[in-house]
Amino acid sequence: MAFCKLLLTVLVLLHNSGGLLGNEVRSSIIGAEDAQKERWPWMVHLNVTSKDSKTVKWRCGATIVAKQWVLTSAHCVANLDYHRSFVAIGAYQLKKESNRYMGIGNIVSHVQYQDLGNSNYENDIALIKLKKPLAFSKDVAPVDLPDKDDTFGPSSECWITGWGEVGNGVPLKDPETLQQLKISIISQSTCKGRFPQIAPNTLCTSDTKGRGACKGDYGGPLVCRKRGKFVQVGIMSSGGCGPNDRPGICTEVAKYLTFINDYIHRPGKAPAEM
Repeated sequence: MAFCKLLLTVLVLLHNSGGLLGNEVRSSIIGAEDAQKERWPWMVHLNVTSKDSKTVKWRCGATIVAKQWVLTSAHCVANLDYHRSFVAIGAYQLKKESNRYMGIGNIVSHVQYQDLGNSNYENDIALIKLKKPLAFSKDVAPVDLPDKDDTFGPSSECWITGWGEVGNGVPLKDPETLQQLKISIISQSTCKGRFPQIAPNTLCTSDTKGRGACKGDYGGPLVCRKRGKFVQVGIMSSGGCGPNDRPGICTEVAKYLTFINDYIHRPGKAPAEM
């Protein structure tokens, strides 16, 4: 109980303290709209503090994939301090006290994850094991994963979701409502023409109106409709923050199903659990 009270206090300070946040990076979906409540029950808000300095903080997205596991980008959890970083489950409006804050048990990043520079990453995928299992409800539920042979393209109905600024340097107004944006997957040839350094096992997104993800939304999902339901096709990894020619880049989830399933279905503790 004492831990829960401390956790709530820390998260309230995180959202309300302004200048106390040091070098925090706020999330952003440029040109998005308020999401419908409970439409995306797998969304997780990740609050990260660096283990090198407690004044260095950033935000990322993540998704619930099992009762004690969430999925995110490896670069979001690099250098994370387990004891000062938390996730918000069932979050819709971040300033509301109804959010449930969970401690982090351990992190499993892909063994071949690499930071290639210029906000470009290879095998940018990680799993977070929570300290306690979740109780699923109408606003807390796992996302469906694709089959390994599923394909999605420009004709697919796809969405990205996240919290934060509504433009470069323009913060999302209180109560910080979850944002959603319908977006298109573009072909690999088109993507490579605009960003030749793209890593393997990635998908690209683009929007003709210059809308898209930005710093802090990374780690959150790209979901697409398949036979009447949404599946998580990608994990947002990097992008151009709106109106420029760089596409949004997502780790392709279908290429990493073995990595994901090997951990979330493994009995007992994951390696290096804290």
